Amino acid sequence: MKFKFLLSISLFVFFIVDAAYAFEIDRRREQFNKQYGQLFLPLPYSLPGLGTGLLLIGNFGNIADTTTDIAAIGAIGDAEFIFTFLDELFIAPELLYLQYLRAHGFKFAFQQYSSRGMNTSKDDFQYGIGNSYDLNAPTLKLTFMDRMLEIGLGINKQSGTFQKFVNPDESDPTKQGETVAIFDPGLEINIANKIEFSTRIDFTDDYKDPRRGIRNSLFIDRQTAKTSSEPSFDVVTNDLQIYIPVLEKSTIVFDLQISDAYVTKKGETNLEVLRIKNGGNENLTNAELASNTNGTSLSLGGGDRLRSFPEGRFQGAHTIYYAAEFRWNYSSSGGEKLDLFFIQDLVEELQVALFFEQGSVSEAKSELGKTVKTSVGSGFRFLSGSGNLYRADFATGNEGPAVSVIIQYPWTYRL
Repeated sequence: MKFKFLLSISLFVFFIVDAAYAFEIDRRREQFNKQYGQLFLPLPYSLPGLGTGLLLIGNFGNIADTTTDIAAIGAIGDAEFIFTFLDELFIAPELLYLQYLRAHGFKFAFQQYSSRGMNTSKDDFQYGIGNSYDLNAPTLKLTFMDRMLEIGLGINKQSGTFQKFVNPDESDPTKQGETVAIFDPGLEINIANKIEFSTRIDFTDDYKDPRRGIRNSLFIDRQTAKTSSEPSFDVVTNDLQIYIPVLEKSTIVFDLQISDAYVTKKGETNLEVLRIKNGGNENLTNAELASNTNGTSLSLGGGDRLRSFPEGRFQGAHTIYYAAEFRWNYSSSGGEKLDLFFIQDLVEELQVALFFEQGSVSEAKSELGKTVKTSVGSGFRFLSGSGNLYRADFATGNEGPAVSVIIQYPWTYRL
């Protein structure tokens, strides 16, 4: 398996090197688009470990003849939360802008997988049920050369309070089963306390919908412990994407991501202390020990990487991931106006995608790639005139199918 994985990576790098000399890039359109668009949509939800309710989704692009976007998602019912995202609020026109991600949860559930690495069982997890979750992540970005170079600096703070740990129901793992630990007062958790630095070289023909060229992003995250029991570590992630044009206006995309954690201070390593904290669960105890000793790099699973697996399904100190995606833009012409009750925008493109992706995580770098998980699938995308992309992907892999509905292309988010 490791030989096949390394062979695939070698072929991938060959495509990158070969294509790097093949492109002479000009932007194909205006990069500071101000076309207004809006979406408002109520949707029912069913969230594992919590139950059902209603999502209220609002997305407003290029407000008041600017590039500023505002998106919000609120949930009522068994889960209660509000998620807001402000993007491209320019402080200095076409030079310096603010991104701001803010969220608060009043009822939430996290799936906590009992083991790290790739050799984990699909149903080997617990629900962490909480009543307070907070995310605060502002970022300032400098952009140059028609957005071909960007430099970002921000903070990412996430915390929450668990009330209990619950096993999934054996007959239906999406539902709560036996309660294994209750915390009174609640168990406070520090999910992230990071300073984030990023650079992006975007040698493509378009910032939001590239069809040809090369894009390379480097992320350096410094996670700082808030207590003596938590680890401090740096995570360095390199994301390389290559776009090869095919047909009249379609593209094949290759993506390669490599992520490594470097521990600067270990967290709690006393097994008995960790065992008490995790309600006596031996697997969760060992998983936290590995996290406190080795740090945690970019996770796999969810709508961005290994789409047939749940969010954060695979975690370790080192990560490698690569994907190939064919994006067929089939709409006959752009600019058709949509003016419906729930959406107002222009139709820029309609797209069907086929994708293949593989990834691996490990605690030791020498073990990376020995065990690999795969997802394959297809998706439908609507690229709006305001610049937002609405995406629905169906993926299947080693553990069955999954559907993700999300805004923006894959490989965008690193929460």
